[in-house]
Amino acid sequence: MTSIDPNLIYARAIYYRLWHYMVVFVHTQGVFSELKALVAHLKNFPFDVSSAQAWQEFDTFLARGLQAFEAEQNAVLFAPGEVFVPLSASYYLEGQDNGKKRLEAIDILKQSGLQLESHTITSPVAEDDLAFLTLMMNAFLQQMLEDPALFSLHEKLFKNFFHLFGDAFIKAIATHKKSVCYQNCATILGAFIQHERLYFNLISH
Repeated sequence: MTSIDPNLIYARAIYYRLWHYMVVFVHTQGVFSELKALVAHLKNFPFDVSSAQAWQEFDTFLARGLQAFEAEQNAVLFAPGEVFVPLSASYYLEGQDNGKKRLEAIDILKQSGLQLESHTITSPVAEDDLAFLTLMMNAFLQQMLEDPALFSLHEKLFKNFFHLFGDAFIKAIATHKKSVCYQNCATILGAFIQHERLYFNLISH
C-alpha cells in the first residue's frame, strides 16, 4: 500500500471536491461561494504552467457571478442541446445509464459502511454518476486517515471508475461548443487525473 501522507490526502480530497462542484447543479449563492473559495485556494498550487493559466481564467470567470456560471452549467451539462455530456460511468463504459457500473459503485459504497449525503445533491442521482462518485471519493479520502482500511476501496474506485472514463468526460467538456469555464476545468482535471495515475502507478487509459 502507498504510504498515507496526510497533506497529500487532504489535497487530493479537495480536488475531488472541486470536481464534485463542477458536476452538481450549482443554483444557490451558498454553494457557488463554496466553489469560489475552493478555486481561490487551489489556484495558488497549480500542477504546471498550462493549469496555472487555466486556474487564473477559471477564477476570473467565477468573478462574473452565479448567473454566468449557472448559464454555462446548463448549456454544457444540464440542458443538453446538440451535444450531450454524459455524467455516468455506465454511459461511458457500457453505452447506457444504469448499467453494471452502477451496481459496482453500490457494492463499493456498501463495503465502506459509509452513509453519503450532501447539501450539494438536491435530487436523486445514480451511484455511478460523477456527482456521487466524486462525493464518495472525497469521503473515502477524508476518512482514510482514521480508517486506513479505506485505502483499498479508494484505490478500487479510482482504477475501476475515474481511470477508465475520466478522460472521456474531460474531453467532452473541453470540446463542448459552449464550454468556456469548463474548458479551463478540463485542463485542470486533466492534469489532476494524470497526477492520480502516478499516485496509483497507472498509465493513461
